[in-house]
Amino acid sequence: MLFKSNLSIPFRAAPLGIRGAAVKRGHATETHAPSLNAGVPPPMTWTKTQPFEHGPWFRPGRTKGTIRFLGPTLDGKPAFLNFKKGQEHQTNFGPSLERVVDITDLRYFEPRTTLGVEGVDWVHAPSCLSEDRLLKDEGEVEAFVRSRYFDECAALVKERTGAAKAIAYNYRHRRIEQNTNLHDPYKFSGKPLPNFHMDNDAATAEVNLRRVLGEEEASRWLGKRWGIVNVWRPVGDVVRQWPLALVDSRSVVYGRDTQPIYTLNNYKTHFTALKPQEHFRFYYVSNLAPDEALLFVDYDSKHAANTGDGHTAVGVAHGAFEDHNAPDRYPRRRSIEVRSLVLYDD
Repeated sequence: MLFKSNLSIPFRAAPLGIRGAAVKRGHATETHAPSLNAGVPPPMTWTKTQPFEHGPWFRPGRTKGTIRFLGPTLDGKPAFLNFKKGQEHQTNFGPSLERVVDITDLRYFEPRTTLGVEGVDWVHAPSCLSEDRLLKDEGEVEAFVRSRYFDECAALVKERTGAAKAIAYNYRHRRIEQNTNLHDPYKFSGKPLPNFHMDNDAATAEVNLRRVLGEEEASRWLGKRWGIVNVWRPVGDVVRQWPLALVDSRSVVYGRDTQPIYTLNNYKTHFTALKPQEHFRFYYVSNLAPDEALLFVDYDSKHAANTGDGHTAVGVAHGAFEDHNAPDRYPRRRSIEVRSLVLYDD
């Protein structure tokens, strides 16, 4: 199991009067109705016993969405992607498999989810990053993100995890342009990814660790608890088109629910794709704004022994989804994600 399953978290309910809120998001002010069971007063105390459990007085909001999974390959062989320059279009991906599911909204979830329990956290976090910063020359963008924005993300991760050290090392700027084909498997690093996947398992996480820190420092970290945390943030406007959804990791079992995507000419040997399963549970944060950040666990060595077939996942699976309640008039999605290595005890 990825995160804590036996919890004892006393929770005091907030007064009824503060649950509804009018939140300014981008071009409009949206009024969010309270998510309450009508006529049932909130209890004074309540004990949370498992991840993603909500108070008995609370009914979380949901949306319908179309999600996608890696489908059968064109040649019946294991899926692969070629990263060699000039050969990036070499793959045997077939059409994706689509499913319509309910996706639970974490914005008003009570009590709030955390990185330590669910592996998911979202916070109000004003940033030095702005849309115009990402419209400059590619070299200027790279320099800014890898200096000021990396420092900002590392500080946020350290604060939210309580870790001894956090080092931002990798980012992706994803956007939907006028002619973006989200279902095309090529050039996937610059657009939202609709196929649900996990970025790392124990093997590829260690490759990242050694690649970033070098052999000597990586060896020191490997003797301690360490991990990878992803900071995901909208750019320029609220995300309504193709927001990010996360999967409850307790419902994902390696082998039964996953399949590898092998890579050629790449530092990582593989990615991990999800197979469609009815028991998956999906979550997202509605109307995520540029002054907010969504954090989720990419890998945690505390659970590294549980990475083979028959074991639950050690990172949060995720992917973009088509929200059935998002009107086409909303701005096309732009987002940036930064991954940070985390050392929990130095």
